[in-house]
Amino acid sequence: VQYEGAIIALFHLMLTRKSIVPALKEAFYRSNLPNITNLFATIIMFIVVIYFQGFRIDLPVKSTKLRGPHGQTKYPIKLFYTSNIPIILHTALVSNIF
Repeated sequence: VQYEGAIIALFHLMLTRKSIVPALKEAFYRSNLPNITNLFATIIMFIVVIYFQGFRIDLPVKSTKLRGPHGQTKYPIKLFYTSNIPIILHTALVSNIF
């Protein structure tokens, strides 16, 4: 019996197999169903995206009409822009390929 979920399969394999090492190896490297390696990769990707989303660069902008400290302002630019549009485009691309 193989379960589709990676975590449920991990617990099932650890409880049903005689040795833990082959059970862990099978849970981490299942090729036909979701595995623990895919789960860790997804979690790491979420952490990296959330980390980079917090970066911001302040671009100094000078005005030709105003002089002194009033003529220089800072325009904040996000270093890493995340939105739902890239996910929609990725889904459209993948659905056309497969």
